[in-house]
Formats: sequence, structure tokens, C-alpha cells
Amino acid sequence: MPAPKKVTREDILEGALNTLRESGFASVNARSVAKKLGCSTQPIYLSFKNMDELKNELTKRAIQEHSSRVKESMKEQNIQWSRYCSYGMGLVRFAKEEKQLFRFLYLEEGENGKQQDDIHIPQIIRVIQEDYGYSEEIACQFHRDMTFYSFGIAVMVNKGSLEISIDDLAAAFHREFLALTSVYGIPPKQVNVK
Repeated sequence: MPAPKKVTREDILEGALNTLRESGFASVNARSVAKKLGCSTQPIYLSFKNMDELKNELTKRAIQEHSSRVKESMKEQNIQWSRYCSYGMGLVRFAKEEKQLFRFLYLEEGENGKQQDDIHIPQIIRVIQEDYGYSEEIACQFHRDMTFYSFGIAVMVNKGSLEISIDDLAAAFHREFLALTSVYGIPPKQVNVK
């Protein structure tokens, strides 16, 4: 008789993440995760005290996934986009490609969902200050207003009510950036504001 397959804590988290990706957070339970892994629920309860602990770890994993995707976008060397525009592009791409993760992190009310703060804010504020020369106070206000716009687009893309090409998305962010400079002033650093 072959030895039973050892299911690790990492395997369980990956199974829970895949369940969330496919069916949403409400579908994450011991049975659905065990089914995804092809095992009983026993390994789950041996690795985690209870489902609350697993869901807390799953939330951290979802945040890490979002963070890494947005960081990748901010590192892209597309000469048509600023580093700041790349943040918005990454957010919208994440909303499109990871529909359930985006909904879980930003739209769903509940015990683990709907994150209150974007973990990238300190980095984004630094980018605005370094690239455009705005003070920290203005950078924070500028980004707050841009967030209203970018999250609106991300939600529409996530829900399927907006199809937009990468080029059109970049142009939309550029127009909003220019509109906000009329409120907060022309950037003290003269740079290409695409």
C-alpha cells in the first residue's frame, strides 16, 4: 500500500488561494480546499488551528499577490508611462486578471475582505515627490484624487462593464493626471507627465 501523500501548510494555502480565485471567498471552507487538494480535511486541521487561522493566512497571501503584481507593473520600463502611471496600470490589470482576488481585497465586506489601505501608498507618495517635485502634502492629496479615478476604472473592468486597451488606459490616466495638475499646480519638476 503506497504511503499517503503529505499535504503541507503551503499546499493548503495554495489550494485555498486557488479556491478563492475560482469561486470567491465565500466558497473557501475546509471541504472545498480539501477537494481542491484531493485529500481529506484532516491535513487542514493538522496545519491550522481552525478555518479562521487559514483565512487570515489566505488574506495575507492575497495581499502579497496583489502587491507583487503592482510592484511588477511599477518596474516595467515602458517609456510611454511614468512610474506613477504604472501603478494605476498594475491595479487595473490586477482587477481584470484576478477578478475574485480584487473583489475580495477591495469590494467584499466581511471578516477578512475589503482592505482599508493600499499598502503601496508610502512608495507611491515617494514616486510622486521624486518624479514631479510635489510636497508630501500635495502628493498625498493628488494620489487620493487619482485613486478615486483609478479604482473606478478598476471596478468597471473587474465587473466587465468596461473593455479598455492598454493604450487607451494609459491615455485615460494621462488625461486625469493633467486634470489634477490644474488643481494642484504644474509639477515643480518639468518631466514628461505621461
